[in-house]
Amino acid sequence: MLREKIIIIEKALKKVLDYLEMLSDENFELIFPKAKWGMEQVQLLKNELKTQYPPEVYLKIENHLLLPAKLIANKYDNIITLKRKKLTAVGEEISSMQNRKKIVNYYR
Repeated sequence: MLREKIIIIEKALKKVLDYLEMLSDENFELIFPKAKWGMEQVQLLKNELKTQYPPEVYLKIENHLLLPAKLIANKYDNIITLKRKKLTAVGEEISSMQNRKKIVNYYR
């Protein structure tokens, strides 16, 4: 029973990582909710294990799942960093366009 649940959690974490790998601006609205739902399911299963097993057993499970969880956290961080850079670039472009517009209006 315990081993089966750990395998289910591992598969869910792998699926979330796969979703995050295929995430793009074009499919964000479709893929991101699936990744989020997967993480919610993982959390529910982990909470279930936490209540069913002693702390020392649960800690071993957590340690076993640490690597995939870190990979997902890093992927989330990379996505956020990339989005932040894109927003900054767009903001700078808008500011530049507004400045050019002011200069054109000034010369009129």
